[in-house]
Amino acid sequence: MSDAIGLTGPTQQFINDMTAVGAIARADGPRILYDVVAVGGDLNGQSVTTGVSVSEVQSWPMVPPHWIHLPDSVTFPETNMDEIDCRPGWKRHSRDFSYTDMSVPPALAWLRHVRGFVSIAIPKAA
Repeated sequence: MSDAIGLTGPTQQFINDMTAVGAIARADGPRILYDVVAVGGDLNGQSVTTGVSVSEVQSWPMVPPHWIHLPDSVTFPETNMDEIDCRPGWKRHSRDFSYTDMSVPPALAWLRHVRGFVSIAIPKAA
C-alpha cells in the first residue's frame, strides 16, 4: 500500500464510502483497491481484489467510476480493456454504470455493479 498523502476529498470519500459498505478500500499509487466476492459464475464465492483509478473518483459520488481494475487472471468473453493506472499483471475494463437508484448509497450501488461484473468472468484460456 502506498502512502495516502495528496488524496483529494472525493478520493478519501470514495475510500470511506466503500469501506462503510463492507469493501475495505485502500490507496495504492494511482488507484484504489478493494476486495469483492463474486456472486455467481466461475468465481462464485471467491474474493477478488479489484479497483479504480484515483483520477476517476474526483467527482465522487456525483459521477461514478467507469473502469474496473482486475488481475489478468480474471477474463471476460467481451470487454474493452487497457492498462492505464494498473498494477503490473492487471488490466482495467470499461464498464458503463449509472447511479440511478437513489434508495441505496452510491458505494453500495457501485459495489453491486462490480460484484455483478466479476460474476460474469470466464476461466482464463491456457
